[in-house]
Amino acid sequence: MNRLWLCLLTLVLPASFAHSQEVFEINTKAQWETWTYPVGAVDLRADGSIRPVKFEQPFNAAPSSPLFTHELKKVKEQRGGVWKAGSNAADAHLIIDDDTTTYWKPSQDDPLDTWWLEIDLGRMVAVKEVRLHFPNEEGARPLRALRVFGSDGKFQSITDDVFLFNLIGGTTKRNEETLLSYPVAFGEATKRVLSFGQPAEDTDVPTAFAPTQYIRIIADVKSEDAALAEVEVIAFGQNIAQGTVARGGIIDDQGKERAPAMIDGNVNTFWEELNWSETGQFIAQWRWDLGAVFWINRVIFVAFQETTTWGRPRILRHRLLGSAGELKPSGDVDFDVLFDFPAPGDWNNPEPITYLMHPYRPLRYLEMIFGGSSSGAMAEAVVVPTGYVAEVELRSDFLKVDDSPKVFRTLEWDSDLPAGTQILAQTRSGSGLEEGNTYYHRKGHEVTEDEYNDLKKRWKGDIVPYIRPTPDWSGWSNTYLFSGQEFLSPSPRRYVQFRVLLKSDSPDVAPTLKGLKLNYTDSFLNGALGQVTPNEAQVGQPENFTYVLQPDFKSGDKGFNRLRLNTPSQAAAESVVIRVSGAEVEPASLELLPDSLVVELPQLIRRQEVEIDLQVNVFANPYLFSAFVGHTDEMEFWQQVDPAGRAATTVFLPEVPASESLLDKVSIAPKVLTPNGDGIGDHAEIRFAVLKADAPVAVDIYALDGRQVGSLAGGRSSDGYLVYTWNGADDEGRRVPPGIYVCRIQIDAQAAVQNLAQIINVAY
Repeated sequence: MNRLWLCLLTLVLPASFAHSQEVFEINTKAQWETWTYPVGAVDLRADGSIRPVKFEQPFNAAPSSPLFTHELKKVKEQRGGVWKAGSNAADAHLIIDDDTTTYWKPSQDDPLDTWWLEIDLGRMVAVKEVRLHFPNEEGARPLRALRVFGSDGKFQSITDDVFLFNLIGGTTKRNEETLLSYPVAFGEATKRVLSFGQPAEDTDVPTAFAPTQYIRIIADVKSEDAALAEVEVIAFGQNIAQGTVARGGIIDDQGKERAPAMIDGNVNTFWEELNWSETGQFIAQWRWDLGAVFWINRVIFVAFQETTTWGRPRILRHRLLGSAGELKPSGDVDFDVLFDFPAPGDWNNPEPITYLMHPYRPLRYLEMIFGGSSSGAMAEAVVVPTGYVAEVELRSDFLKVDDSPKVFRTLEWDSDLPAGTQILAQTRSGSGLEEGNTYYHRKGHEVTEDEYNDLKKRWKGDIVPYIRPTPDWSGWSNTYLFSGQEFLSPSPRRYVQFRVLLKSDSPDVAPTLKGLKLNYTDSFLNGALGQVTPNEAQVGQPENFTYVLQPDFKSGDKGFNRLRLNTPSQAAAESVVIRVSGAEVEPASLELLPDSLVVELPQLIRRQEVEIDLQVNVFANPYLFSAFVGHTDEMEFWQQVDPAGRAATTVFLPEVPASESLLDKVSIAPKVLTPNGDGIGDHAEIRFAVLKADAPVAVDIYALDGRQVGSLAGGRSSDGYLVYTWNGADDEGRRVPPGIYVCRIQIDAQAAVQNLAQIINVAY
C-alpha cells in the first residue's frame, strides 16, 4: 500500500464572522499522495484529479523491466533491464526505452561474436510475441541477420547464473524490414486451456505463450551501420500478481507462508502442498486478496519444472473460486466456483494452465482448493486484468480541520461520472490524536516498553512511532450516496477521516474524482453531553423517560434555543415537560413527529442544564436517543449532542436478546373481513413490532393453494408499530372470493429471513 507516515493536513482559512460556512478541501496531487490506496491501481493527475488506472492489452513488458529486482546465484539484488551486451553496452538500454527513434549500434570494430545483447525482464512474464524494430536512415540500418532466444530463468547450475535458452525465431534471408515479429511458444508439453463462458463471435482469443524472463538477441552477420531501435516483449496484459503486497493484498496458505513464492516472479521458487483427506472433501489451500477489484481476463498457473517433494511437477485436481468481495451473512467472503479442474489421472502436466473468462469477471479474491490426497506445485501465478480497475478504495489520514471543534455540515465532491460509474464515501470524526511508540522483539512480535527495555541489545527489534485516534473517535459512517449529502458522522469535532470508493460496472469506463469539500461552521457550543433515564424498557409499552442535556459553553459561543430529540415513536403530548436549570418552562413551540420532537425554548441556553420528560414506545434493541441543538437564527443547522458516557443515551430491551424472533406483538383485526362496503369490517389492520433490525418488511396475502393474492402497503404509525391494511382485494383490485387466506409477514434481516403467518377469514 501507499502508506506514508500519518500526516496531519490543516486548512488555514481567514477569520470570518461566526457561523459563516467555511470549506475544507482536498483537490491537489500533493494532498492525494498522503492518502492510502492500492499502489498501481489509481492515477494521480497533475490537475489534482484521481481516477482508477486502465490496463491495456496487449502489454509491452520490456520498458518496465528496470522497476523489478530479483536475486541471482552471485548477485543479491539484480535489477532488470539490458543487463548484458557484447558491444556498445553504454547504448544498450535504448532498445527498451519505448522510443523507436533511439537505437543501439554494435561497434564495427568489434568482432561478430560480440554483436549480441540480453534483456532481463526482472520477473517471469507470460510472453506471446517478441517484436524487433530497426531504424532505416543515414548511419543506422537494420540488422541483416539475427536470431532471438528466450529463457524462463530456471537455474541450470547450483552455483552459477546459467540459464537454458530456447530459439524463438530468426531471419532466414537478408533482412530489409524495419519490423520483425516472432510468436513465442517454445516447450513441448500441451498446455491446458479452460474457458469460463463464451467469447463474442469473431473474437480471436490467443492462448499460446511461454514463461520468459530473459531475451537474447544475436547478430549472425556484420553489416554496415547495423542498429536495433527497440525490442517489444509482448504479453497478454500486465500481470498484477507481483504487486499484491504493495496494493495491501495478501496470499495466504493457511499460515504456512509458502504461497508468496507463487507471486514473486521467480520460477525457481514454488508453492506445493500435500493435503491428505480421507473424506475426499475439498479443503482450502490458499486464499488470495488482490488488494482491489479488477476486471480479470485470464489467470495462468505455471507448474514447477522439476520433481518436487510430493512427486511429478503438475497441477492436480482442484477448484478455482473467485469473488468481487461480496459477503455472506456471517461476514465471510462469498465465493463462486469459477472452474472445476478434473482429476488429471496419468497426465504429466508441467506446462501452464490458462483460465479464460468471458465476459471479464470483476474479482478481488481468488481461492484454490484441492480434494482427496491431490496436491499442486506452482512456480508462478499470472493474473491479467483489462480496462479500468473495477473498484478501488482511497483512505485519508487523520485530517485536522481546525484547532477548535467545528460543526461539519455537508460533504461534497467534484467528479466526472460516466454512465455505469459511481463514487461512494464514508467518514469518521474525532476530537484528538495520541502519539506513541510500538516496540518489537527482534523475532518480530510486539512487546511492551518495559519488556523492550529489559531485553538484551541483540534481541531488541524496531521501535515504530504511531499516531492513532483517541477513544472518542466514531466508527465509519453510513455511506454517502451523493455529493452534498448531510454529514453523517458526529460533530462538532476537530478531526475527520475520509474513505472513498471509486466503482464502475464496465471495464470501459471509470469515475474521476476531482476533489472533496467538507463544509463546516462554528459550533453553537464548545460541546454538549446528553443522558437518558431509565436505560431499560419493555417492548412496545408506553414508557416514561427523562433526557438531560448539559452544555459545554466557551467564551464566544453563541448558545442555542432549539433542541431536536430523535424518538422511537411519537411522544405523547401530555407527557412532555421541559425544565431549564430545574425549573419547568413553557416552550415557545413544540412539534411532535413520529420519529422526533423539536422544541423552541423561551430563552437562550449557554450553561444551563435542560431536561425533557416524555413518554414513548421503544421497539428497537438497543435504541439510541440522539439529540441536536440549534438556533432560530440558523434554522437549517443542527449541532449533535454527544453521550455523557458509554451507552448514556441508549435504552435496552432486556427480553429481546433472549428471543430469536424479529417480530413481536402481531395482531390482525378484525379476524373476519367483510368487505361489502357497509363501513363495518371493510378493512383488516395488520399491526406488529419489528425488533433488533431495521430491515425491509413485506406483507403479502396468499390463498390456501399457495397462490399470492396481493401485496399490502403500510408504514410506521405514530406509536412506533408497523401497520398494514387489506381491503379484501387482489393486486388487480378485484374482490377475492370468500374463504380462508394466509397473511405472511416477512423480514429480510442481514443475518436471516424470518416469516410469520396468520389466518384472515373473508366473508360477505
